[in-house]
Amino acid sequence: MKAFLYAGSRALLVSHWHVLSDAAERLTTGTLGELAKDPGLGRAEALRRAEVALLDDRDHPLTAHPAAWAPFVVVGEGGAGAPGTRASAAAR
Repeated sequence: MKAFLYAGSRALLVSHWHVLSDAAERLTTGTLGELAKDPGLGRAEALRRAEVALLDDRDHPLTAHPAAWAPFVVVGEGGAGAPGTRASAAAR
């Protein structure tokens, strides 16, 4: 993880333990989708919204279990950057 941050990554979406690929894919694409909809949104808030979407998805009830979404965290800059800064560009 440190290598990514040393190499210039501003934030990482990581999992604390092994998760099902379907849940990881849906959470990751949901997080990125939230950021695309609202570029000023913080990464941590985008993750939270994606987690809530998993909880509310009646077509995939297994993703409501905490094992599917709870291990994910944002490491690094979790909020949106100030307009015009490199952090705000990375948040987009």
